[in-house]
Amino acid sequence: MNSMKAASGSRGTCCIAGGGPAGMMLGYLLAREGIDVTVIEKHADFLRDFRGDTVHPSTLQVLHELDLLDDFLKLPHQRAYQRC
Repeated sequence: MNSMKAASGSRGTCCIAGGGPAGMMLGYLLAREGIDVTVIEKHADFLRDFRGDTVHPSTLQVLHELDLLDDFLKLPHQRAYQRC
């Protein structure tokens, strides 16, 4: 991300259109690198109709790699079990 440094020494700024899973993850990753981020979202709420209601194993792996999984699993949720 060093190539994004502005002449003023700032790491830059970014505006992300859409607060869905991809937009929020991009915002998080950029902010972790010191970039000022604004995420804009047209919906006033985060109903599952727009955001999905399932967290897939690959997403859990990414959260683990970002050291976010333990805090994520502390949030209220319903665990799904595999049917045999």
